[in-house]
Amino acid sequence: MSRGKEQAGSKVVGVAGLIEMEDQPLAFSASGARPLGVPEAVRATHVAADRYGFVTAADGAILRFGVWRATTQPARGSMLVLTGRGEFIDKYASEVIPDLLARGFAVYALDWRGQGLSARQLEDRQKGHIDTYDTYLADLQAFLGGVVTPDAPRPIVALTHSMGGHLLLRHLAEHQQSTPVAAGILGAPMTGLRREAIITTILTLLPPVAAVDERYFYGSAPFRLIGREFVGNKVTHDERRYRFTEAWFDADSRLALGGPTVGWLRQTLRSIKALSAPGYLEPVRTPLLMVTAGQDLLIDGRTHDTVAASLPDCTHLVYADARHEIMMETDQIRARFFADVESFLARHAPAQ
Repeated sequence: MSRGKEQAGSKVVGVAGLIEMEDQPLAFSASGARPLGVPEAVRATHVAADRYGFVTAADGAILRFGVWRATTQPARGSMLVLTGRGEFIDKYASEVIPDLLARGFAVYALDWRGQGLSARQLEDRQKGHIDTYDTYLADLQAFLGGVVTPDAPRPIVALTHSMGGHLLLRHLAEHQQSTPVAAGILGAPMTGLRREAIITTILTLLPPVAAVDERYFYGSAPFRLIGREFVGNKVTHDERRYRFTEAWFDADSRLALGGPTVGWLRQTLRSIKALSAPGYLEPVRTPLLMVTAGQDLLIDGRTHDTVAASLPDCTHLVYADARHEIMMETDQIRARFFADVESFLARHAPAQ
């Protein structure tokens, strides 16, 4: 395993590799990769990872991951969990990952750069920022090459939400011949934004310079519990699961993240444009299950039809009663989702 030394900000010196040595600075040691506490609200169902650690990206940034060993042998395969913007490993360790373990899978999960306990790009840790989506894609490659591919039981299936689904699609389009991912599940994938035309108009008025791109986008701000009401929320009909995020932020303030920056939205629209370019997705031969949330107020679900039609092997389902975070929805919606997932897995990662 390689070791890096912490420098200013989030950078380290060293080649891509694992950082799990206890003599690292706390923020980037294996101890620092564990949550500081588990909220009372999720303690009964939470399953801690068997292994927490950091992988070093190609540019030296530190990315946090967790690995859960399969509870049955032989393992049915592995699940690669890729979360959405603003999310973090622990949010899924409360119910989603336990469900995957019960189905016989090992689980590998990553905190994207700029969120969770991975390196943040700006001094203000609350700002959700990225310089380019190529950085996200390179980080995914570092995680796959340094952690997942050498170790994960086959087949490897990706379970994604929103931005995670967007990045999986781009990864598959650009690495179809070399990816270890055998199949993928796209929950409300970010292939288009609601109010995208308005956002585009605003961005054209803002010069693409750091002083502007590192500001919060209009209407965004640091995370505040005050005023975070369940009524009128855009992501789920289930209040208990809606409170998971704030409960984790309270248990470990290092996880806290506010809204996106101007730069994050600028780069997001550029990446969506790349994803929707003619012919871009046609090389993808990986079997995919795409689920659209019919009441999504963040993602433009109409773009899913076009994307699904561009993919040679894609099953597309629409849940008319679901909001954006399908895996954090009501028991009834979640049960339907995982039943559909199991039907898909029966073909591509059957139980032994």
